[in-house]
Amino acid sequence: MPHHAQGTTGWTKLSGYQALWDPKIGMGKFYFTTFENKREETPYMNAENFARVIDILRNEDPVYGNSTTGSVTTQLEPVGEAES
Repeated sequence: MPHHAQGTTGWTKLSGYQALWDPKIGMGKFYFTTFENKREETPYMNAENFARVIDILRNEDPVYGNSTTGSVTTQLEPVGEAES
């Protein structure tokens, strides 16, 4: 399995994450843990984007992240793979 999302740059496979929501400013950010066990901080994002990213992090595997932008992506799943 590659450690970078196919056809992309700046992306790395994530082994974990920490989510931080700050109600005082109405924004959140993530700390991605890479496959190399490096911790990378994302920029703050609004509630809508924060919810989208956390949904992907919770429900997809494998997930690749770009901490510079706070973006996440997945790779193709085999046909017939069940959702957990």
